[in-house]
Amino acid sequence: MALSIKNSSLVYGVDLYRFLKDIKFVLLFYVIGDLLTTIYAIETGLAYEGNPIVSTFASIHGLYSIVLFKVFFMLALLGSYTYIIRFSAGKKHNQTFAWDALRHTIAIMGVLIILNNVLVMEGYTSPVYLILSYASGLLV
Repeated sequence: MALSIKNSSLVYGVDLYRFLKDIKFVLLFYVIGDLLTTIYAIETGLAYEGNPIVSTFASIHGLYSIVLFKVFFMLALLGSYTYIIRFSAGKKHNQTFAWDALRHTIAIMGVLIILNNVLVMEGYTSPVYLILSYASGLLV
């Protein structure tokens, strides 16, 4: 029995329009909002990239190369969507709860990241830095 590429494709049979419709807030906040505020903050000198991996990659390949991280993230999200939808198809109970929880969590993270970026650009200490420094102080 020959395995067809068409049938074994990860996204074969997945409604890409529904996927894009489902992730509209992820695109708006986590992808576009974070990209715009991060690039603006770095270009104007109001802030720097706090993620050491992204910062190193951007210093080597240029600031706009961080778009690649968002593209890879979107591909991973599409893979997650495909996996969740494919394995919930035909189940007795609707298991799209995992997909809804994932996309809403990422959208809320996007809003919080934008808020963090704006606060840093206004000269405030990053809330993320405060939380991490407090948490690491508890571990010592």
